[in-house]
Formats: sequence, structure tokens, C-alpha cells
Amino acid sequence: MEDRSPARNTETGAALGLVFLSGFAALIYQVLWMKQIGLLFGNTSQAASATLTSFFAGLAIGSWVVGKRVSISSNPMRTYAWLEAGIAITALLYFAIILLYRSIYPAIHQSIGSSEWLLLIKFLLSLLLVFPPAFCMGGTIPVIGQYMVRKTHTFGSLSALMYGINTLGAAIGAALAGFYLPLWLGFNLTCALAILVSAFIAVVAYRISCNASPVVFQATPEKPPEAEIQATTASHAPSRQERRRLEREQLRGNQAPAGAPASAATQAPDKTSRIILALCFLSGFGILALEVIWTRLFTQVLENSVYTFSAILLVVLVSLAIGALISSRLSRLTTQPLIILSYLMLIGAGSVTATPFIFLKLTHGMQLVSSAGNWSTYILLILGTAAATIAPAAILLGTVFPYLMKAEEGYLKSPGLSLGRLATANTIGAILGALLCGFLLLDWLGMWRSMQLVAWTYTVAALIIPLGWNKKSIVTKMLGFGTLLTVLAFSKKNFPVVSTDPHAAKETVLEVWEGSDCTVSVTDSRYGLAIKINSHYSLGSTGSYMQEKFQADLPLMIKPDAEDIFFLGVGTGITAGSALDPKHQHVKRVVACELVPEVITAAKKYMTNISGFDTTGGLFDDPRATVLVEDGRHYLMATHEKFDIINADLFVPFRSGAGSLYTKEHFESCKDRLKPGGLFVQWLPLYQLTENEFSIISNTMLGVFGQVSMWRHNFQPGDEVVALIGHRYSTPLPACHIDSRADKLHAISGKDHNDLQRLNLPLDPQTILLFYCGNVSAAKSLFEDFPVNTDNHPVIEYLAPRTYRNQASTGTTWFVGAPFAKLVGQILDQCPPAQDPLLERRTAANRNLPVAGYAFQRARIHEIQRDPAATRQAWQEFVSAWTAE
Repeated sequence: MEDRSPARNTETGAALGLVFLSGFAALIYQVLWMKQIGLLFGNTSQAASATLTSFFAGLAIGSWVVGKRVSISSNPMRTYAWLEAGIAITALLYFAIILLYRSIYPAIHQSIGSSEWLLLIKFLLSLLLVFPPAFCMGGTIPVIGQYMVRKTHTFGSLSALMYGINTLGAAIGAALAGFYLPLWLGFNLTCALAILVSAFIAVVAYRISCNASPVVFQATPEKPPEAEIQATTASHAPSRQERRRLEREQLRGNQAPAGAPASAATQAPDKTSRIILALCFLSGFGILALEVIWTRLFTQVLENSVYTFSAILLVVLVSLAIGALISSRLSRLTTQPLIILSYLMLIGAGSVTATPFIFLKLTHGMQLVSSAGNWSTYILLILGTAAATIAPAAILLGTVFPYLMKAEEGYLKSPGLSLGRLATANTIGAILGALLCGFLLLDWLGMWRSMQLVAWTYTVAALIIPLGWNKKSIVTKMLGFGTLLTVLAFSKKNFPVVSTDPHAAKETVLEVWEGSDCTVSVTDSRYGLAIKINSHYSLGSTGSYMQEKFQADLPLMIKPDAEDIFFLGVGTGITAGSALDPKHQHVKRVVACELVPEVITAAKKYMTNISGFDTTGGLFDDPRATVLVEDGRHYLMATHEKFDIINADLFVPFRSGAGSLYTKEHFESCKDRLKPGGLFVQWLPLYQLTENEFSIISNTMLGVFGQVSMWRHNFQPGDEVVALIGHRYSTPLPACHIDSRADKLHAISGKDHNDLQRLNLPLDPQTILLFYCGNVSAAKSLFEDFPVNTDNHPVIEYLAPRTYRNQASTGTTWFVGAPFAKLVGQILDQCPPAQDPLLERRTAANRNLPVAGYAFQRARIHEIQRDPAATRQAWQEFVSAWTAE
């Protein structure tokens, strides 16, 4: 009988509490390690997969090795304590190793030319980093299972309960690590918190082990599944009485029953055991493949911030925990386990098949999921939409692996040994599911066909499980064939893979690429051709050709002698290609990095021949240009090359990964890659930043560069874009001897304040000072009270998405229009252009242009505010400074 004494219940409760905390700490480790290693090795899908494979490999091998050894332990709780201590120690060593990597990795990167060899090196380095703690983590479940399970018939329910509690702890750990802790504590302190939790578990487990009596597992004979009996005796079709006699003889001693083939008693259990392992593998493969697909699915309709993946991961983990707890209850039923497994897999496959219909219905045909409420309201909307879409399938399929522990009861020799075997098979499946789906299935089949393939695989697996030929089995097979026909029928339906904005100009999707990182599309509208990522994030268009071109022209007018230029981001290719224009006669080399290979494919195909015109300026053909498929931040950190200008594209701060491009560490890498007198240009979209975030970025740059200046991109209130330029040295801008007086006078001849939008102001290395907003370093006191954005404390990445959602509900305004003009006025007051050391080589007339630009900016703001008197006054100030001698 099962021991339900108070002492035994207390032991079980304490063990489950430790299991919960272990899962909590494990997901904190995983989330933060993936992020930190991504910053070192590059945020590419290949680098992420190398790290994930290293982590899962540690789990799998740990489960296998420790599971085999713990079966002979008389005090598994002591072993559990040592494993948790091992996690804490190896996680602590991780800090030392990652610091070492940061110092030696650039040299490794520079010495290896082959991308394949470099990927192998990344895998080996990540293996050294995360394998040891992952090995210990993998061993904890078999060990605690050996401690908790004392009788065969409790193995299924207790193991599933333990798995569910562990996964629930993991869900809470993932939620805190994904939503709150990095912003509150930073990465290092968050990792330290997880280490403290692991150490606490180790201490408590050791105390329990000191008072624990020796664990003795009582292997009670179990009736093998009816399907197995039928399968092994099918050759002579026994009667009902013969089947009952066979069952009784099996119960007495598990001897080969009379009349059965001689090998039946030995071969059939082995066959069913192999089926259980195969289903464990399938469960891991299917769940991780679906998680990759589901994440890709929701990137099409969400403002993909750092919180997007966390929200999907949270829904998946909670669903798996619920599935495991359901399995614990199902394990108490007396129905054949393989029949129940078949039903779970078939209904789960049906739920996966229904996912596209639910998703498209909830998102109104893949439109952007949005909310008028604040950030919390938006996150709840995401969680609700994700739960309604994927939770049914995740819960049903999440029952499969835990319930296989019930099927294992008939062949159980040691709880730890069985748990180790099952967990190893499941984890190997998870590795392959994530890799094959991320690198092959999405490229070959796309997200919908990949999802249908997973549903088809579960259905076929349920059909080929040997269930025999009784009434229940036949009904199960019929349901399986019905499910298979349904999956095949829906696989012929074409679901949309991208969407267009119904409120914008009518768009036509010209072509779509579904890659391992994202979905890329090219659209055509009255505003021109555009390249988009995941339906709603535009990388630029031919309609904004002049604006994109100016992002290259402005820095080259500031530093006209630049020879080597690096562009962080390619997009349409218009900006990087503009540096190759013959007017920039000193340019000898252009290097551009683009993270998404499909973006380069789209730009080559659609942006190089628009009515015979190459908008990229020959970027993909000019021998001076090199376009790399690479994480630009990683490249600048690892390369030894030097540049005159590093031009960082316009990155939306709330986008996932964009915050790492505004950190102190990244700015330091950029500074190190500049030649003497070089410039680092960081473009900022003020229409997606509050003053708080702008000031954080400014203060971060001021802490790295001895000289920072600010330049506007346009004079359109509400759509302002600025460039913060970090100067390698605090040397003045070069003198300019161009005489633009005639052009300046011609531009305003016969014009007044009613012609602000129609002015055609000349742009050259002299008049570019019209766009100069001032010497930020001379006004650094305006920013010194704001925090610094670092890799350890990624304020921008975690704060910008919240601000983006909160600004509408709280009345917070973006840093555009009057607030931005006020800052420009403050900077010019603290360092007037006539006294600005950056402008000391310019003539007195030329140094009036920043004042003219400030006046013109205010005139445009007053014009939009419909204040004619203020507009006229600002216009007069502009004309006075513009024409000054």
C-alpha cells in the first residue's frame, strides 16, 4: 500500500518545494545566459542555436549519466544536494569564464577566416560555459525522483507531479527574468540571485539528507499493458479466457506464458520500452519545434520587444506545467497507458491543426495586436492572445512526456534510471526539434507548413503505436485516421504569411522570404517599394530615398576626407550606397553589416533596378563595397579593422536586441574601431523616444567619447531624427572654403514665413552647419543625472517598450517639437556657436548657421501650432543668421 503517513507527506512536500525552486533558478540561468552569450558571439540564429545546443546537451548527458548512477544510491537526497551545489559553483565560474572570453574572443575571431570553423569554435566555447551547470541540472530530476518514488505504482503520478511543479517554477523564473529582474537588478545581480537560490536548495537538501533514512525502492510486479499482451500473442489469436490466464501468469513471475512464443516475455517488454523512448523523443522534438514556430508566428503581430519572447515562453511553460499536472491525475486511471497516449497525441495534433484559424481570427488576419491601455494592459493582451492560440495544443501535447512515465511503470527497475533514460530521449528530441525547425523547416516549408508537419508527425505516431485489436483500440485507430485526413485536408489551405496595414496606403506584397530569423517581404504602394520585417517593421522605402541618402551624406559633409566607412545595418541599401556617390571622392572602402540575409536578397532583387535606376548606388557591385551577413555589434567588437566613420542606422529602441546597440560596451567597441579623428554616428528616432530615454543614451555616449555633438536630420516637427556623433578626439571640424553666399541668398529670395515648407536650402560641407544642434559635451550637466545604459543593466531595452506603450495612456509625449527645440536652445546657450571649440576653424559667418537652424526649427513648430506672429519672428531670426557675413 502507498505510504500516506504525515512524515511521508512532509518529505514529499519538502522535495516538491526544492523541485519548484530548482526549476525557478534554471530558467533564470537559461534566459540570462542566452542573452549574455548572444552579446558576445553575436545575435545570430546560428550563435543562439550553438548556445542552446550546448545547454540541452548538458541536460541530456546529465540526465543519462546521473540517472544510471543514482539507482544504487542509498541517500539520493545527499546526491541532490551536491548537484545543486555544483550548479551554484559552476554558475559562479561562468562569470570568470565569460570575462576571459571577452578578452580572448576578438583574437580568435580575427584568426579564423571560415564561418563554419568560427561557428564550431562558438559551439565549443559555449559548451565550456554552460555544459557544466547544465549537466548538474539534468541530473537533478532523476535523483529527486529516486528519492520520492518508493513503489512502482506511484512512479507515473509522482514523476508527472514533480515534472509539473518543476515546470511551474521554471515559468515563474522565466517571467521574472524576462520582465522585471534585469531592469531592477541588472544581469549580474539576477544571476547572483539564481546562484543564491541554488545554494539555498543545496543547503536544505543536505540538511534533509542528514536525517533521511536509507531509501529503498520496492519494485512491485506490474501488469504489462494489454496491448503488449495482445501484440505478443497475436500469432495464435487467444480467446478471452486465454488472455486472462496469460495476465495471471505474467503477474506471478513475469515468466513466458504457456502457449506463447518462447521470446515473447523478453522481446515484447523491450519493444514497448523502445516505443516509450521513441515517444519521449517525439514529445521533445514536437514541443520545441512548435515553440520556435509559435514565437515566429507572434513576431508577425507584436511590437517585437524583449518582452515578446518572454511572453510566449511563459505561456508555453505554464501550459506544459498544466499538462504535467493533468498527467499526474491521468496516471491514476487503469486504462491502457498507450491508448490514453494515443488520444492525447491525436487531440493535440487536432489542436495544432486548428491553431492557424484561431490565430487569424484573434489577430484579424495577422494585424498588429495593439491596445489603447498602458504597458500592463498590453502585456495582458499579449498573454491572453497567446494563451487562446497555443495553450490548448501546448497543454494537450504537454501531457505526453509526463504521462509516458505511467507507461514506464510496467518496466520500472529504478526510478532514477527510468527518469534519466526518458529525460535524455526527450532532451535529444528537443535539441533536434529546435535546430531542424529553426534552420530547415522554416526555410523550406514556412511556419504554417512546418506546423502542419508537426501535427502530421504526432498523428502518424499515434496510428503506428501497437494497441492490439480490441474495441477501444479500433476506436482509437479510427479517430487517428480521421485526424490524419483532417490534417492532410487543411495542409492544402494557403494561409497568409504576412499582412499589410489596412489603414495605410494600399499595399501589394511582391515577394516574401521566410528565413530562420524572421519573415522578410517587399511591398509596393504609392509611396514606393519598401522592405519589411515581420509584416509591420519597415526598414525603409524608395519613397524616402532622399531622407535615407542624407544619413550617409551628412557625416561625409562633416568629415569630407573620410576613406573607410562602416555601416551598421543595410536595410534598403540606399544609405550605405550613398557613400559611393562620386561627390564623396575620398571614399575608398565601404563595409556594411546586415543581420538578416533575406534583407540583402530583397535589396539586391528589388532596389537595384527601379525603372533602370539603382537606388543602392552600386552597393552590391562596386569593388569598394563589402556587404556582410553579420551582427554589426559583434563584428565591431571582434574585428581589428579601423574606420574613419561608423554609421549606425536608425534602430527603433523598443525592438528586441536594439537596446544592446545603445550600451556603453558597444560604444566603446565603436570608439576602438575608429581611426584618429574618426566619427561614430548614432541616429536616433526622436518620435519613438521620450526625453528620459534620449538623455540616458546621451549620458552613455558622453561617458565613452571625449566629444559628442548633435545634428538634426530634418526640420519636420513630430518626425525629428537626430544624430549623436561621438568624436574619437576633441579636434575641431575641418575648415571649409566653399563660398555659398549666392546660393543662400537665392534660396530665400522673394520668400517669407509662409514658404517654410517650400524652401530649397543648399547643402554642402559649409551649409551643413544649419543642421548642427550644438556641443553636447559642453552641456553634459543636462544629462549627468540620468543612468548609463550597459550590457549588465540594459535600461533602454527594458524601459523603451514600457514607455512606448505607456505614453498614450499617461500623456507622456515623444521627444519631438517644442521639447526637443527647448533642449537645442539650452545646449546653444551653454555653448554658443561663436565659442564652440568644435567650430573654431570655421568663419564667423559659418558659425551663425547653427543659430539659423535653431530659428528655422522654431519657425516650423510655430507654423504647425498656427501661431503666425511667432512664426514670423522666428523666420526673421532665421534670415538674419542665414545671411550674416
